[in-house]
Amino acid sequence: MAENLLQPPRRGQTLEEVGCECFDDLVSRLFFKQVENDDEKYFVMHDLMHDLAIFLAGKFCCRLSEELGEKEEMSILTRHLSYGDSIPEKTCSSNKIESLRTLLYTNHGAGFWKARATLPCDILSKNKYLRVVSFDILPIYPDSIDKLIQLRYLDLSRSDIEVLPPSLCNLCNLQTLKLEGCSKLTMLPNGMYNLVNLRHLNIKGTPLKEMPKGMGKLKQLHVLSKFVVGKQEDKRIQELGGLLNLHGSLEIQKLENVVDANQARSARITDKKHIEELLLEWSSSDDMVSNTHTNEQDILHSLQPDTGLKELKIKGYKGTIFSDWLERCSYKNMTRVTLASCKNCCMLPSLGQLPSLKSLCILSFDELKSIGKEFYKNEGNQHSLPIAPFSSLEELIFHNMPSWEEWHLPDSEAFPQLKSLEITECPMLKGDKVNHVLMRIVSSSSDVSKVRQLKIQEVDDELWGKDMRLDGDSLSIRGFECVAECAFKARIIHHLTSLQEIQISECSSVVSLGGNCLPKSLQKLTIFYCHQIELLQQQDKYDLVELRIDYSCASLTSLSLDAFPKLKNLEITQCENVESVSMSEPPHAALQHLSITNCNKLDALPRGIPNLQSLDILGCPNISRLPEGGLPPNLKELSIGRQWRDLSWMSNLDALTHLTIHGPGSENNIRSFPEVGSLPHLPSLTTLKISWFGNLETLKCSELLRLTSLQQLHIEFCMNLNNMEGQKLPPSLLILKIDGCHLLGEHCKNKHQQIWSKISHIPTIQVNGKQIF
Repeated sequence: MAENLLQPPRRGQTLEEVGCECFDDLVSRLFFKQVENDDEKYFVMHDLMHDLAIFLAGKFCCRLSEELGEKEEMSILTRHLSYGDSIPEKTCSSNKIESLRTLLYTNHGAGFWKARATLPCDILSKNKYLRVVSFDILPIYPDSIDKLIQLRYLDLSRSDIEVLPPSLCNLCNLQTLKLEGCSKLTMLPNGMYNLVNLRHLNIKGTPLKEMPKGMGKLKQLHVLSKFVVGKQEDKRIQELGGLLNLHGSLEIQKLENVVDANQARSARITDKKHIEELLLEWSSSDDMVSNTHTNEQDILHSLQPDTGLKELKIKGYKGTIFSDWLERCSYKNMTRVTLASCKNCCMLPSLGQLPSLKSLCILSFDELKSIGKEFYKNEGNQHSLPIAPFSSLEELIFHNMPSWEEWHLPDSEAFPQLKSLEITECPMLKGDKVNHVLMRIVSSSSDVSKVRQLKIQEVDDELWGKDMRLDGDSLSIRGFECVAECAFKARIIHHLTSLQEIQISECSSVVSLGGNCLPKSLQKLTIFYCHQIELLQQQDKYDLVELRIDYSCASLTSLSLDAFPKLKNLEITQCENVESVSMSEPPHAALQHLSITNCNKLDALPRGIPNLQSLDILGCPNISRLPEGGLPPNLKELSIGRQWRDLSWMSNLDALTHLTIHGPGSENNIRSFPEVGSLPHLPSLTTLKISWFGNLETLKCSELLRLTSLQQLHIEFCMNLNNMEGQKLPPSLLILKIDGCHLLGEHCKNKHQQIWSKISHIPTIQVNGKQIF
């Protein structure tokens, strides 16, 4: 549009619509391609198409960017110059840069650490026919801009400019002025009404105190991101009345300066058919406004937007109740509503009948004590439809509601599509009340049958608060007091007919996982930091494949595996009262991985596990014997703690490939390892890890030579280890890793003669994660 390349618009058509048609045509021809990344949508050009465009543009276009490695030579034919870095002064020393039409900065996404891109001081004065100008951050307004009478597009966004001169208003051809994020700019020049061709004015994020006078004269305005209401005659909200062609997003700030409903009505918000996003904002203040609450409601009523609106935000409203136009189901396109800092409101509007509403945020309602049936449907409103309340809502957020105590649901099912619920800083809302609502919402969800993973965490984090998220096949519930107990007692689990995984963490409530309360489809159960949970004897058999109990189930003394015949993985950590893990009818053919850590009362390993492949037994001092018949011969991975003193029982483990031996820290007098003859011949062992031998000083290489297949040796946290005895480590070794062993690590890095002769044949040697050889 700024380059005057668009075809003249047809009757009733705008230049912007012509441009959109042109762009859509290029997309359909694959000139551009839309991509989506982190919820952001944008268009890119294929590399081959880009190269073709560069070739066809020839010397007509030039791009300067050190980051992209592009430093093209400028020509006297160059009309369009884009830059991502500073343009050197010598570039302007010739007449090659006197015929530019475009000077475009293209690196707005660069980080704050990047040096600012500067321009030669005379580049603007030499190019009087510029139509498009865009800068990196500017400290002051360049006076030479005033001479660019052909200028159509000017981007000063994110600049440190504090004042715009009146001469800016002499740019009579200007169509687009971008001042987004100019954090020091508080006023626009008073002659803005002279920019009669202005179509786009972006002042989002710029702290203007008020609008300049006569904005209503800019009849061509297509986009006005913000209007700050003033108190003087030609700066009031009435100036919006003549701007009927506004499109996209509009913010109206300082509505406290609107005197009465007549002034608000004169803005003709309802006649602006193309506004899709609307923010109505009253400035926050501890002082009550002079307007009465009734007058505030009348003003809001007179600001009713067109029914085509998609997003609405009301902030700082001082009335006690909302206008009834918010409740009308005729707003069929409304997808997002935010109501914030409405501190005098004691009830919410009836938003439940908005058929397309997907996101609703309620923030900082100081006086609201109860959410009742009025929230879902206005019984006295003839516009209400017989549909489920909030039939399309996916996200619901409540924040900073200090007086909120009650939350009631209607008799009918509500929130059938809800996927995310967040409640933060609502101290008066008690757990039992909100849990009932939560269970109703979950059971009413149309996607509840798809849930395969359930996560429950009861800790109410001060930062995150309470939230419920239904993401694909995963349902997580966090911060709701006693919600685990409520979920199982209310049999909500049985609504999750596809549930395969349950994870319960940091729960203080007493929950009995018994009485067939677990779904038959469950395959994985994880319990973290839940001392009050009782894992009772199950009557039926389940298809559970993985069971993990960490720092939980204080009442559990004996764990029977009879109810879990398909269990493959079992992990028990810090269960202080567990004395046995058993089954009444061994063998248990499915169990393949068993890990038991820090269970002080456990005195024996379970017997009858013929297909066990991985076994971890750490911090279990009372285990003094192996299960009857010894360990299964097919065991491949073994991690042991204090049992290392006598290793002869491993002699039948011919399939063992990984062995980890944990020492008892510094609570021992072991000075050398392994002891002579203590390490059996393990023909398949490829990886050996030795850790936490606090007083170990010497590693005996000759004993390790019995491990003829050893390829990796890991030595961890043996702080006093500084010597190796014997000829050398096994010749089969490919990798030696040393972590947290300061003395030995330094000897290796310095190639100490006594140590280096033992390890120099190993291809890869790493010390604290860094390869030294």
